[in-house]
Amino acid sequence: MKIHKDKALHFTACAAVSLLTAIIIAVLTKSSPGAALSGISTGLAIGLGKEYGDSKSPGNKWDWHDLLADTLGAITGAAIGSLAANLT
Repeated sequence: MKIHKDKALHFTACAAVSLLTAIIIAVLTKSSPGAALSGISTGLAIGLGKEYGDSKSPGNKWDWHDLLADTLGAITGAAIGSLAANLT
């Protein structure tokens, strides 16, 4: 199975945003569940916004596979961020 470069970029961008958000929230609140939820929510918001923008752009369309890559990236980044922040 080949993963398209576009999907890898979606995954990476949402993972990075979620990771940073989860670390910041974990450090500020000392709450792993809150950090994970905040990270996932932020990553998904970025992904949904991007897809909405794509759906309104001429010559582009909504892509559920992009949103799946966004979701997986958001979950991965938030999980790593909330765990890593608690190791310190």
